[in-house]
Amino acid sequence: MIKDDRNYHQRLQEFCDCYLETDPKEELEKAAQGISGDPSGDMDELALKFLGLGIFYGATEKAKKISFERSKEGKVLFSVESKGKYQLSPPSAQVADRIISIARAITHIDETKGKETVSFGLRNDRFDLTFQFDRKKSGEVFSILFPKL
Repeated sequence: MIKDDRNYHQRLQEFCDCYLETDPKEELEKAAQGISGDPSGDMDELALKFLGLGIFYGATEKAKKISFERSKEGKVLFSVESKGKYQLSPPSAQVADRIISIARAITHIDETKGKETVSFGLRNDRFDLTFQFDRKKSGEVFSILFPKL
């Protein structure tokens, strides 16, 4: 068995790079339906793909922020704040849980609230994202704040 030494941050950037030539909204719709292209069904791969596509979509839409909101009851919302605020098809509750866990692992934030700048490279460009977390009794919100692009 081959050990994968790449960390979540590196793998996330690779997913974004891999999908640069696609329509991210179309790919997000497929991912929300569970159509991943990954026959193993690995939850980390599904979460990284959805998160990468979300970041790519946010960047292409010149979004101010994208958010994943998961309630204690398991309801998930995926919203984009760009020229307006709107909802896209969310990932499953299990995938949303992994997205939030992976984002927390990348930033090393375990506290209830927190935010951290994450440098993100795509091919020959780089930009800084802010990962923001807010855990409440009612659920958890993970947001990604984008710089003005």
